[in-house]
Amino acid sequence: MTRLWLFFFAKVATFVLVFALVAPIVLPFYSGLQIGLVRPFVSSDFAPRLQPDGSIYVYYKNYQKPAVERDATSFSGLGLMVALFLATPLPWRRRLRRLGVGALVLLSFHLIALWGLIAIWDAMFRSGGISFSMRWAYMLIASGDWLAPLASWGLLGFSRREIGAQHTHQEKGGGSYASV
Repeated sequence: MTRLWLFFFAKVATFVLVFALVAPIVLPFYSGLQIGLVRPFVSSDFAPRLQPDGSIYVYYKNYQKPAVERDATSFSGLGLMVALFLATPLPWRRRLRRLGVGALVLLSFHLIALWGLIAIWDAMFRSGGISFSMRWAYMLIASGDWLAPLASWGLLGFSRREIGAQHTHQEKGGGSYASV
């Protein structure tokens, strides 16, 4: 059983490293998708812009400094989620289908987070006050950037019935379901 977990974590680490290699290409597209999807729901006072590294900066009116910054590294949880789903011992078709659903859930989280940060800044500028809510929002979202992929994998990755069937299958001398 311990070897099974070691093999699983080795596969996760391998997939994370592969994602790290392609992240400079993937993350700008992912960030651009977020900008395109969130723009219709944002006040015209705010201008979301994609940075060359894949970060998202949102500018308020004519201010030089961005009001909201979402670094490309904050979307690295996407790589963790991809690695977890690809390393899960399930048939490939089921694994990829669940990865797709998980990616949509994570994209929804990132869209709500970006929109929420912009909404907090909008309320702050309209009220003329300074708020500590931005600090709390950034901390909450930073936690969610890593917890959302883990929760998505935990909820979608496999069910008790599949785990029980896999253990029974392997105890009877059958191979791993991942090879199916």
